[in-house]
Amino acid sequence: MFTGSKLRSGASWTTAELKQIGKVPDSVFARRYGRTIKEIVAEREQRRIKLPTGPRRWSASEIKMLGQFNDCEVARRLRRTPDQVRKQRIRLGVPPLQAQHIKKWTHDEEQILGTITDRELAKRLGRSEGGVRAHRLALGLRKYNLVGRIWLPEEEKLLGTAEDQVIAKRLGRSRISVLQHRRKLGIPPLPRVFPNAWTEKEDSLLGTRSDAEIANTIHRSALAVGQRRAKLGIPAVPDPEFKSRPYTKAEDKLLGTMPDAKLAGQLGRTMFAIQARRISFGIAKFNGLRRAWTAEETALIGKLPDEEIARRLNRTLESVKVFRGKLHISKPDSRHLRWTQEQDALLGKVPDTEVAQRTGHPLSSVSARRRQLKLTDPSSRAMWTPAEDEVLGTLPDAEIAQRLNRTVSGVMNRRKKLRIPSWLSANG
Repeated sequence: MFTGSKLRSGASWTTAELKQIGKVPDSVFARRYGRTIKEIVAEREQRRIKLPTGPRRWSASEIKMLGQFNDCEVARRLRRTPDQVRKQRIRLGVPPLQAQHIKKWTHDEEQILGTITDRELAKRLGRSEGGVRAHRLALGLRKYNLVGRIWLPEEEKLLGTAEDQVIAKRLGRSRISVLQHRRKLGIPPLPRVFPNAWTEKEDSLLGTRSDAEIANTIHRSALAVGQRRAKLGIPAVPDPEFKSRPYTKAEDKLLGTMPDAKLAGQLGRTMFAIQARRISFGIAKFNGLRRAWTAEETALIGKLPDEEIARRLNRTLESVKVFRGKLHISKPDSRHLRWTQEQDALLGKVPDTEVAQRTGHPLSSVSARRRQLKLTDPSSRAMWTPAEDEVLGTLPDAEIAQRLNRTVSGVMNRRKKLRIPSWLSANG
């Protein structure tokens, strides 16, 4: 028990105090350590430590609150669980705040179910529409508008004379029932007339003038006129002022005969349209400076540098490079030498160092070319002979490696691959 002359309120909490907080009642803790109950409660709630309390008796004021509020609100105010509040209320026979008054169905009310709509019956009986529907389904009764009505001959004569929705309103039926009965009798629906439908007079104008002129005349869009004309298979009349007009045969013959820009200005079209049209026909671009390669000029390719050939023949350097590439001829001064079939035949049969000396290729280029052809270097690894395999396991691996001029790891891996025990294990 605290015996000091001054309270320790406001002082820092010690480890011993923190270990005891929540394990003893707050009043006992206050007397023992000289702190206020308010300070203890604040520290305990900050650390989210609940104080275990045993079941306490219900006071008269607490019992008066039962039924005045819902159980959760009473539990919150009294610091009890909702289950404790509910059990105490039931034990004392106190009704809940919102008691459920269930109105039983009478025999006369059940006889009306299904004869009129659930909404109308709910208004008559003072019940909810959901309650009426639930009780009707519980009794296995069908909905009012689902009760089959026999179709009269006078009603069937109306089918197909107007839209199904209009007939349904006249007969007091649903649109689905009218639609299903009409289909059952094989009666086609009334053709739907759109307010902006095309007339025969408007269709007769299509193809006589350009779409833009017809659109202005009949007060429609040029797009709508074009779509209607295409649907009827009527060819269009080209508009001379419109750039995206069809090409004529005379215009197609001019493609490639002059530069695209010049032809576009002559025909009143864009250069990109002329270019796209020319490419679609596979016509090469017009070039007044292009000339064919002669046999004498072709003989120079690969024998002289590209720059020298371009200067001598009065050609561009790019044209010389492109023509040399088409002939698959390498540059004479190129550092990257092409591999011939004779040189490729040496790879894998002769060591890479010897191939490099014979062909003049760097050693790295020889190795890369050999790997590209998926060949192995014969000098990198000698094949094991049957005589060498017989020696394995008869002597230590190090001694065999020295005799066969191989590495110890190579001898050991070969012996393990053939499943031959080592000499040390065999001789103890």
